[in-house]
Order: sequence, then C-alpha cells, then structure tokens
Amino acid sequence: MPYFLNKKSHFDYEFLNAKECLNILTEDEKNELVKHKTDIVFEAGETIIKRGLLANSILYLNEGLVKLDFINNDKPSTLSLIKPHSFIGIICCFAFKKYDFTVTAIEKTKISFIDMDVFENFIKSNGEFAFHLIKHMSGVTNILFHRITTLSQNNIDGALSFLLLDFAKIYNSNKYTLPVSRIEIANIIGYSKESAINTLSKFNKEGIIKVTGKKIELLDVEKLEQICKTG
Repeated sequence: MPYFLNKKSHFDYEFLNAKECLNILTEDEKNELVKHKTDIVFEAGETIIKRGLLANSILYLNEGLVKLDFINNDKPSTLSLIKPHSFIGIICCFAFKKYDFTVTAIEKTKISFIDMDVFENFIKSNGEFAFHLIKHMSGVTNILFHRITTLSQNNIDGALSFLLLDFAKIYNSNKYTLPVSRIEIANIIGYSKESAINTLSKFNKEGIIKVTGKKIELLDVEKLEQICKTG
C-alpha cells in the first residue's frame, strides 16, 4: 500500500484485503472454492495474463509480486504493483468478457485461478461476502486514484521517490533489492531510462538513498516523502 495511506489524515480509512474477503465465505463455500481453483507458479518476467484472453477466472496472488499494465494508444502503462493476498484486476474482471490488461510476474509468484462462475455464485448467494468485496474494490479503486494522480502530478524526482517508498512498503523495510531493472523502473513511472538512472544517481550522491547495484537503502525517508509531496 502506498506510504501516504498509512499516514494520519482527515478521513477514516480501513482497507480490507482480499484474504479478509475470502475469510467471510462459509466453510462449504471455502471447500467449493478449493475444488474450483488452480494454483500456478510463475517465474520473474513471465506473463501471467495477456490482454485479450477470455476472462474466465478471478486471480488471487498468494506469493510474490506482479505488475498490472494497461495499453493506451499502443503504449503499455503500469497501473499498479500488486503484492500478496490481493485479487489481480478485480475492479475490471466483471466488466468485460476478456481481460483488458496484462499481468507480469516481477518476482517468483504463485497465483490461484478461481473459476469465475463459482466466484459469481458466492457474490449472489452470500450477501456478507458481496458487501465485503464491494468494500475491498472501493479501497483498491481509492489506492489507484491516489497512485495515478500522484504520478501524473510529479516530476521525475517525485515519481521516483514515490516508487522507492512504494517498494519499502511492499517489502516492509527501508533496505531491499529492487525486483526490476532500470528500464522497468522508467516504464513504471513513465520516464526515460536515462532520467531514471540519473535521478537514482543524484539521490545516491545527495545521501538520500544508498545504491549498490540492485540493492537500495532509504537513508532519508522524510526527504523522499517531501520530494514525493512537492516534486
């Protein structure tokens, strides 16, 4: 979850993750789910879902990290990074007969493919589950709105700060190994590879972060938050 959603605000915010939603199912429904799901492991870089495929499953991320891309004017744009205990593309899955997005594994990832018809039956028959799913989807939408507006309003410094902070929240640590290349960083934040590399180098020289290959340490989190806010 982006760092700013964990900060105190004027709004009461309670995010319900996908695992908590599934826990609402009855024991019989949970058994039914197990019968109608398939678990598949993907290696880093593998395509999990390709845009245009028939949308016949709900995807649940058990382990790993994935990115979800949309295509606008033939150009891919990363909408979100998704961590464990999340549905993938849940806010889009019921709108079209085909997936309107591409999902790629950033690191080794385990996905549960849940039969769409079975999932829809849970929604129709279990009102409490349906209510919690709506709350979950509302939270996901809110996070996406914040992410899109933050990145669209930021320059390269702010956008890179946002991404570095996002990875810190994903890994729950200010020290982590980047799971993506410099080119992929540039694609995620919507800037050129050269801009991403130069800004990483600048942050390193200024002592805001420490970069050693793919290893990152956030030395001045407050400074990164300030850059993200004003960049």
